[in-house]
Amino acid sequence: MRFARAFDSREVLQGIRRLRANVVLTYVIAIGVVALATLLRFALQAELPHALPITTYSLALIVAAVVGGFWPGMVALFFATIGAWYLFFSPTFSFALAPREMWVLILFVGVGMVNITLLSALVASVLARDEQQQFLMRELQHRSLNLFSMIQAIASRSLVDGQPLSKAKELFTGRVAALARTHAMLEKSAWAGASLKEIILQELAAFPNQISARGCDFPINTPAAQHFALIVHELATNAVKYGALSCAEGRVQIEGRIEGFDENGQFRFMWRESGGPLVTPPTRQGFGSNVLFRAAKHFGQNADAKYAPEGLTYNLVIALDKIEPANGQLELPEGVKTSRSHFFPFRLGP
Repeated sequence: MRFARAFDSREVLQGIRRLRANVVLTYVIAIGVVALATLLRFALQAELPHALPITTYSLALIVAAVVGGFWPGMVALFFATIGAWYLFFSPTFSFALAPREMWVLILFVGVGMVNITLLSALVASVLARDEQQQFLMRELQHRSLNLFSMIQAIASRSLVDGQPLSKAKELFTGRVAALARTHAMLEKSAWAGASLKEIILQELAAFPNQISARGCDFPINTPAAQHFALIVHELATNAVKYGALSCAEGRVQIEGRIEGFDENGQFRFMWRESGGPLVTPPTRQGFGSNVLFRAAKHFGQNADAKYAPEGLTYNLVIALDKIEPANGQLELPEGVKTSRSHFFPFRLGP
């Protein structure tokens, strides 16, 4: 139990990791502990004349396997076998062996190999688990800071001086809800990413007959999903209040296009409204405009909007490497990567 509890200490694990990073040092330690075990066996010769020749070497093998891993442990076993054979097995200072001593030595080698294999695998597993825990803690801290920063930005832009509290509450809850829906999707995918199609479906589920969408049926990474959640939410909110989704005749066309699949590849996202009330350019720049333009430009390469009388058109251009999921690959249909550009069609709603 005490041996197992030693690996609960972060300092012990970090010390082992530092030692294993220096490969030469692990072999030096392996040979050194065998030398110490040999000296200790000589010191015990007078006190324990009938002790087995291999008495002190088992601990040396444990130390070598724990500190250095499998191969340093095997090197320690090799030198321990040679040392015990030549120095302590009868006749001493000779490689001649009686049948009984031969079987003792063979058993020592066999048990030593098993112990080294198990110990080195156990320690490697503990180190991997600890490294994974540290990674998860760093990732959790990073995501928490990003999430708090985003909520802080939403709050600062939603709670504007002179604005009615009811309107501020509506804006704030709507934007946080859009972010929460995306986080729920990210959680289901173990934070590997979320489908852009699902983000759009979640936000526009109430308008299945007024939406035409294609080109967005693929996963994107976590930062891209968070940005798109707010972008689609702002576009949808604006359309419901002032644009095409404010009347039954209005229509919204969403289109995504991937152009090129090399390092210069781009994803073009377009939101086009028609059939709604006459459109006039906004007179005030609020948080929605900040999301659609300023923040989007930090996330993408270009973002612009055209306020034509017949309807709003919003365009966003993003480098492919900015939206690729955690595995580094977009899951595209067969044969797509050979084409210059491609649409991914999907139907909105059932």
